[in-house]
Amino acid sequence: MASDSRTPRFPRLRRWARCVAIFFLVFGVLLVGRFFYAFRDRTGGYSLNLDIVPSVAATASGGLRVGFGRVDITPVLTNASRPVWLAGFSQNRAATGVHDPLQVNATVIEDGSTRVGIAVLDSIGFFYDDVIEVRRACQEELKLSYVIVCSTHNHSTPDLMGLWGPNPWTSGIDPDYRKRVIQSAARAFKDAVGSLQPALVSLHEIKTPPDGLVADTRKPQVFDSDLRLMLFRSTTGTEVLGSIVGWGNHPETPWSRNTDITADFPGVLREALENGIIHSNRVVLPGLGGTHVFVNGAVGGLMTTHPSTTVTDPFLGTEHKKPSHEKTQALGHQLARRILDRVSLSKDPGTNRAPIQVHARTVHFPIENKGFLLATFLGILDRGHSKWMHMKSEVAVLRVGEASIACVPGEIYPEIVNGGVERAPGGDFDIEPVEVPPVRELLPGRVKFLFGLANDEVGYIVPRSEWDEKAPYLYGAKGAPYGEVNSVGPQTAPLLHAVLKTLSDLSR
Repeated sequence: MASDSRTPRFPRLRRWARCVAIFFLVFGVLLVGRFFYAFRDRTGGYSLNLDIVPSVAATASGGLRVGFGRVDITPVLTNASRPVWLAGFSQNRAATGVHDPLQVNATVIEDGSTRVGIAVLDSIGFFYDDVIEVRRACQEELKLSYVIVCSTHNHSTPDLMGLWGPNPWTSGIDPDYRKRVIQSAARAFKDAVGSLQPALVSLHEIKTPPDGLVADTRKPQVFDSDLRLMLFRSTTGTEVLGSIVGWGNHPETPWSRNTDITADFPGVLREALENGIIHSNRVVLPGLGGTHVFVNGAVGGLMTTHPSTTVTDPFLGTEHKKPSHEKTQALGHQLARRILDRVSLSKDPGTNRAPIQVHARTVHFPIENKGFLLATFLGILDRGHSKWMHMKSEVAVLRVGEASIACVPGEIYPEIVNGGVERAPGGDFDIEPVEVPPVRELLPGRVKFLFGLANDEVGYIVPRSEWDEKAPYLYGAKGAPYGEVNSVGPQTAPLLHAVLKTLSDLSR
């Protein structure tokens, strides 16, 4: 019998081929869908191009008012099935106890026409998308002209960035805790607005050599170690209402084996400024009262109280080299002593005239870090992207009277801020320094603050002429330096510096 040519000779093979084709089609659709979802703009096209200059009325009348708010954000550790993953150092570091509480501290400053809110979280970092959620939760209701949310960059706090879960492939963020932090920041702003009162502001810059406090673990050796203080008093000058303190150092003093939740040295500093320094139930140095807010500065480079750094307790005389909570206390008291001494000796009563000026821009940093792209695709870094290969963030420059503030959305290297960028031998680009003049030379005013991790955390901001991923390595090193692996890319610093220059020029 003749065979029918229309009958498939290999029916099983063809069915298998169809199944494979369908599988790859579905897989491709899912892959494309995941791609577009992962790189979506989570903030719905949010963009900021803000310029606020002092009104004639505000300049003429002065009328400075300030308020403070504080909300506890210490996580609960009672649920063993939901570990709290600590951020920084490495994955799979679950919290086992609470040494001292975590907080969000807020300050609201107004000059009669402009009202600015500044909140600082005891956290590793807070993405731009989350900052926008805080703004949407309270900015309009509280009539805040501009909102800044910073992180202390503390390495003993819950993961709010996703990088430090139980393994490299799992986010460490607890969505409920993230929502709590956003709500707490909004509530801290509400409390600060509710406590607004007329105030005098005085500015202090305290020379603070880094020796015995902070080390720079990457050449060139440049620090952001001077303390800067914006102190607020009642209009009678008799009551301290609070302050904003700026200093540059990684809060990782207890180091990588610590599994206690702690606010690190910013918490010790706040406590000492408010309630004094106490040893053996005796007050050895009185505090100022009020509410005090710590803001981190230029910590790239990398600024840290390394295990090789010996910190001396300024009152007990004890030396602390091994990482511990006692070393943290000694560091915080070193800083507090300098501030308390300065305030007690200062004759400056402060001024009620401090017009506020704000210039802020949304920026789009090119993403050249393949690890960041992979982490985004996998959902570990869940943050908005304005367009393909670009990360949306924000840069700002503010003035409060004779103080200026540069708001930088990450860990900027101190040489970009204070000067000392080098054409580093072995650098990948072999070019003259790009980020010149230094940021503090660009800023107007008498006392110039640098708010690091302000409104975002894009990672390390490395001078382009010091960028190094390929051999030969910087200064003859045997391997690539640490920093680039946690940076968006070598274009970040030049772009940021250019925007800061433009905003600083507008602020003069």
